Amino acid sequence: MPTAQNRSPANSWNRIRIYRCAVVVVIAISAISLGCTAGRSKAGTSNISRVQSDQAKSPANANNENTSANLTAPTLTEVQAALTPIYQDTVTIDVGKSEPILLGDFNGDGSPDLAVVVRPGGEGALSKLNSEYANWIVEDPRTVVLPDTNKGVQQLPKPEAPPRIQSNDILLVVVHGYGQSGWHHPYARQTFLLCNSVGENMRARPLREVLRGDRKNIQPQTQGDVIGEKLSGHDGFLYWTNGKYAWHQ
Repeated sequence: MPTAQNRSPANSWNRIRIYRCAVVVVIAISAISLGCTAGRSKAGTSNISRVQSDQAKSPANANNENTSANLTAPTLTEVQAALTPIYQDTVTIDVGKSEPILLGDFNGDGSPDLAVVVRPGGEGALSKLNSEYANWIVEDPRTVVLPDTNKGVQQLPKPEAPPRIQSNDILLVVVHGYGQSGWHHPYARQTFLLCNSVGENMRARPLREVLRGDRKNIQPQTQGDVIGEKLSGHDGFLYWTNGKYAWHQ
């Protein structure tokens, strides 16, 4: 019959000590690893916060692109540079007008727009301005007929043909902006050429300002600006109807 081997108490105690040391080492390594990971996470968060702060302070911040330029009164050179790619030589800025240039968000999309008082250009300009293939929309805001907001289904009269521009006309160009850059952007090409729309004391006015009074049967955008003026002896404003510009007095 085999005999059981006797184990020395000293050997057993040595094994226990080795086991305990191993456990302590593993715990220590885990603690150090977790501390390093937390440190890296904290450092990464700190770096992200610092970068975001620097971006917010930087003039190159995308959200602030050209903001200062849009809030500053443009020069005639800047305005002409915006009109030339669209109208080429068909119009000239009416520098004799006291306020030939207006800035505002006239169609309420959050992008800065441009309104400029102009006259037909030189020889050949009229045929281009009145062309059915022109890149602009010719309108007379005083002839725009809108549905009555107090009525239900209505039948509106057939839209009139666009007015014919004459050589002695004073016109109002409205260029809708594109994105944060507004009318500065090369993609800002949606433009209206308005007849019978240039009066006295022209200025951009916030929409909320004109809506404080009794303004019946107007259908403007919900935000942005209008063009206030005195036209043919009557105070009123030009406003965007989500498709056209109309006159209200």
